[in-house]
Amino acid sequence: MSTLRSLAGLTATAAIALVGWSCEANRTALAPAGGPQFHFNVFQCQPLKMTGGGRIDYPPGTADKNPPASHEYETFGAHVIASGQFDENGVCVADKGSLEWVDHRPEMEVNGHPLNLHATSITFAELAVDTDCSDGAVHWGGILRVENTHQDGYDFEVWDCDNGEPGVGHDGFAIRVPALGYEVMCPDPDLPPAEPSCTLTGGNRQFHPTH
Repeated sequence: MSTLRSLAGLTATAAIALVGWSCEANRTALAPAGGPQFHFNVFQCQPLKMTGGGRIDYPPGTADKNPPASHEYETFGAHVIASGQFDENGVCVADKGSLEWVDHRPEMEVNGHPLNLHATSITFAELAVDTDCSDGAVHWGGILRVENTHQDGYDFEVWDCDNGEPGVGHDGFAIRVPALGYEVMCPDPDLPPAEPSCTLTGGNRQFHPTH
């Protein structure tokens, strides 16, 4: 069994709920397992830009940091830019973007190193208009590579929330890679910010007004 298949096995339960996911389904985010999703269901295709980076202490994904020695956290840098254009398939395409994601949890190590996901292509980006993210929210994604193994071609999606300043304790971010059975999502609607995004314990997400 390959190291990457072992990684997928760690979250096999979550993967069961993702079997129906496909590139065509990118425009409609699936509800997290365990109940309906109250945000990130209604989207508009319009110009947008989101930048910044952050840290999430998942689990549990709240505003509280886990003990440093636990290494139970994730860090990332990500941005996306879109001009609000549909392609011939009705997908709201992204113009450019990037994602670098590192999961520092010991149980998620691959080949002796923290799991490192790197986007090779950003394919869609749409404005979420049904969230309580005060400054802006974006659902976007594309294709990534697992840097630890150099395996490429995995679809991913993120839920990205700018909920005012400072970013710590207010902004949020979530990611899912269905083919790996991997996700860092916080579907509790009683926790800020808009679920399924997890609360940042470091960094900042910045939504930029566009015209």
